[in-house]
Amino acid sequence: MIHILHLLDRDAEFEAERGGESIGRAVGEGFSVTRRTIGLGGDWRDAATAAAILRRGGEKFDMIHAWGGRALTVAALGATSPIVFSPASDTRSRTIQWLRAVMTYRRVEVVCSTSTLHRKLIERGVALERCHLIRPGVEFNRVKRRRDATLRESLGLSETDHVFLAAGESTRAAAHRDAAWATSILNVADPKYKLLVWGRGPMTTSVAHFGRNVMPDALRIAEERLGRRIEFEELLPAADGILVTARGPVATLPIAISMAAALPIVSTVTHTVAELLEDRHTALMTAPGKPRHFAQRMLDLIGDSTMQWSLSDMARTEAYEYFAFTRFVNQVRSVYRQVVDADRVEVHQPAPGAGSRFHGRT
Repeated sequence: MIHILHLLDRDAEFEAERGGESIGRAVGEGFSVTRRTIGLGGDWRDAATAAAILRRGGEKFDMIHAWGGRALTVAALGATSPIVFSPASDTRSRTIQWLRAVMTYRRVEVVCSTSTLHRKLIERGVALERCHLIRPGVEFNRVKRRRDATLRESLGLSETDHVFLAAGESTRAAAHRDAAWATSILNVADPKYKLLVWGRGPMTTSVAHFGRNVMPDALRIAEERLGRRIEFEELLPAADGILVTARGPVATLPIAISMAAALPIVSTVTHTVAELLEDRHTALMTAPGKPRHFAQRMLDLIGDSTMQWSLSDMARTEAYEYFAFTRFVNQVRSVYRQVVDADRVEVHQPAPGAGSRFHGRT
C-alpha cells in the first residue's frame, strides 16, 4: 500500500480543491490518501505548525502531493518524503524561485494543468524532465445540461431572462467585474439580460459591489442568494451562456466544465484560455479588458442560434475528447507510482481523435 499525503490551503482554488478530492476518491486500490488543509479553519492553522507536526513523525507517508506554494513549503520543511507539486494557476516568480531551491536537494516532480504554466516554469529554470503536463479531468456525471426552472426561481430569475454565468471563481485574473460591466451594457437596452456569479473567490465582494452599482437588479451572487454552498456544475442548468472574461492566468477546470455542459461561450483571448477555446470554433472571442467589445460579442452570439448550436456542440465534443476524468486519474496514478518507485517520471499523453482541434498538440 502506497501512503500519500495531500497538502493544500484551506482556501485553495477550486481546481486544486476538486483535483485533490477527486484523486483521493478515485485513485483506486494500492493507494491510501490522507488529506490535510493549512490555514484558519483547516487541520493546521499555519505553515509553521504544519511543518512542526510533520517533523514529529506521527504519520509516515511514502509521498506528499503539495497543492500550491504554501503546501510546498510545508512539505519541504516538514518531511523527507518525495514531493509532487501542483502549482496554482497564478503562480508567481517568488514561488518558482523557492521551487527551484527545493528541487536542488529534494525529489520534486511538478505537475502543471496548462501548457502556459508548464512553459513558464521551464523558462524560469525548472528542469524539463521534472516538469509535466496533466490537464484537469471533468466528471461528466456531475454536469447537468437540462434547464432547471426551480433553480432559476430560487435565484430570482424568470423563464424569460437571458442569464450569463461568469466562469469559475472571482479572482483578479478572472476579471468578473468586466463580466458585470459588459452585461450591464446589454441590461440597459433590455432588462432580461442577467449575470450569475458563483460567489467564491477573493474578488467576490468587489464584483458584488461593482455589479450592484451598475445593474442593481440584474446581478445574482449564487451562494449568497441561496444561503448555502453550491458546486459550480449545479449552476449550469440556470444559465443560457458562459462568460470567460479572464485578463490573466486562470484555472481551466471551470471552463472545461462549461464546455462539457454545451453552453455557448463568449470569452477573452489570453494564453491560458486559448489552450481550450478557439474563436468561432468553440467560442466567440475578443481582446481582454474591453467590456464594450465583449458586450458586442455577446449580442452577436445571442442573435445567431445556428452559431450557438455549432459552438456548443464542438465545445462539448472537445471536452469529452480532451478532459476525460479517467485519463486524469490514470496519469496522476502513474506519476505517484513512478515517484514512489524512484523511477523517471513519464506522462503519456493520449492522442485526441482525428476531428479534434487539439490533434497533434500536447
